[in-house]
Amino acid sequence: MVQLLIDVQELDQRIFSARHKKTTLLKERDQLLQQTDALQELLGELDGRIAEAQTQRDSCQEALQQQLGQVEQCEGRLPEIKTQKEYLAVLKEVDAAKKQVKDLEDALLAKEQVLSELQADAEEKRQQHDSLGSDSSQRCNEIATLVEELDAALHQQDSQRGELIEKIAVPLRKRYELILSRLNGQALVEAREGTCQGCHMRLPPQFFNAMLKNRDITSCPHCNRLLYIAPETH
Repeated sequence: MVQLLIDVQELDQRIFSARHKKTTLLKERDQLLQQTDALQELLGELDGRIAEAQTQRDSCQEALQQQLGQVEQCEGRLPEIKTQKEYLAVLKEVDAAKKQVKDLEDALLAKEQVLSELQADAEEKRQQHDSLGSDSSQRCNEIATLVEELDAALHQQDSQRGELIEKIAVPLRKRYELILSRLNGQALVEAREGTCQGCHMRLPPQFFNAMLKNRDITSCPHCNRLLYIAPETH
């Protein structure tokens, strides 16, 4: 019975390790997908800001062309003016229009700078997205293969475990299963040289001597794991 339980414990350790590895792989896959999605979302936001910046740039260009037309129109009126007063008034109108042109040119330059920076940022993020997407796709395919292999191994191990566990007496099986669920996959440990190899606490001498004599499975008085004496222990 001891060896049978040892075999079940060793199998449970492999099952626990495989499930942990599968969980880790799936978490890695999800993180890769989240990173790719986050970059895609950021690109969408940048594209929206670029479109808005282009609209503002185009509006500024249109306003500038209109203002240049206003300057040209005002200057064209100068040769036709007859009085000094009217001439000065038109010159003032021309100066105001030229100031508006200068302000619009400065605004246009600033908007083109903003647009250029947004486009450069978007291009950089797009390259990152493409590179990450390629790497992520390759890694996700690798993870899918590894998970498929782990699932196949787990299916076989679960089947083997089912056959083994049925051979263990029901009371002992229930104790083992309960401890297994509480202690992360380690329910059975060796008692070696008077020490529990699960919690590494010293066992009472009389308790350990009784184990050496009877070679029965018992419970550690400290951590409640099932204890056994290895066949080679004297």
